[in-house]
Amino acid sequence: MLGGGSWGTVLAHLASLNGYEVTLWMRDEDLANQINTEKINGNYLPGLSLKDNLVATSAIQEISNSNSIIYCIPSDAFREVAISAEPYISVETNLVSATKGVESSGFNLMSKILSEIHPENPIGVISGPNLAEEIASSQLSGTVIASTYKNLRKDMVDILSSDFFRVYENTDPYGVEMGGALKNIYAIACGIADGLNSGENTIGMMMTRGLGEMSRLAANLGANPQTFLGLAGVGDLITTCASPLSRNHQFGKFIGNGSSIDEAKMQIGQTIEGLKTLKVVKEVSDKKNVEMPIVDSLYKIIYKGESLNGSIQKVLGKDMIKDVEFIN
Repeated sequence: MLGGGSWGTVLAHLASLNGYEVTLWMRDEDLANQINTEKINGNYLPGLSLKDNLVATSAIQEISNSNSIIYCIPSDAFREVAISAEPYISVETNLVSATKGVESSGFNLMSKILSEIHPENPIGVISGPNLAEEIASSQLSGTVIASTYKNLRKDMVDILSSDFFRVYENTDPYGVEMGGALKNIYAIACGIADGLNSGENTIGMMMTRGLGEMSRLAANLGANPQTFLGLAGVGDLITTCASPLSRNHQFGKFIGNGSSIDEAKMQIGQTIEGLKTLKVVKEVSDKKNVEMPIVDSLYKIIYKGESLNGSIQKVLGKDMIKDVEFIN
């Protein structure tokens, strides 16, 4: 497991519950030592007791001889870490991205970065409505493992499944990964609506119009829009848009409450994937001429300094006549 944040830690924990020997890599040597001596990750999930077969390290070479590697690295550091790990990975190793985001320089999803560095390895993605704190407390949750490699999908189901964590298979990794990245934009929008004390009707409309925008872009870029009807699409969208545990939702709520962009970033104190995704998606949608009114409006508010003036109308943007896409 690459990445010692809350998501990486809880996935490593799930694998250890199934009896696997798990190596959890992180940059922070002190945190790795704490995990090994106290069996907790005090920085992210202090209430989760970790098992003895989960060993933390800050030495990247310790991942050698792994049968499967799951990447839980923030998108802005993903390529750097993947390149650092490359010498210690064999061509038979399953490589799975659990990162929800895009690379800043172009619309590169994490699986594309992995395929560039490891063109011969089986590659997959994990995505779904997965708030790490809830999984850590053994609340019933589900995720999607998507890959064109059947054996990889089976391996991930075996490694991660438990009574409270269900893993479902999908053969559209592009759509699954895109859903995980795009929903962060709409979590910010719903957070703003929450901060403006909007009603449930407004939040429901924001989510649904957001799903339409996501599906529209996905279809234009070659993904199957029906993938967005599953856990990695609408499931993740609802959870992230509605939950106060979502950093993207929290960020939006601070904006809706009147905080500046910089103030909201400081109050969150962790990576807000939706900000970078918004910028990249705006560029792609303009280039591809895909209508995404919420993206357009959020971009103006966050990157152009346009004032909300206390109105959710600013976030929803211009109206569109058609309700459901892909129906004649």
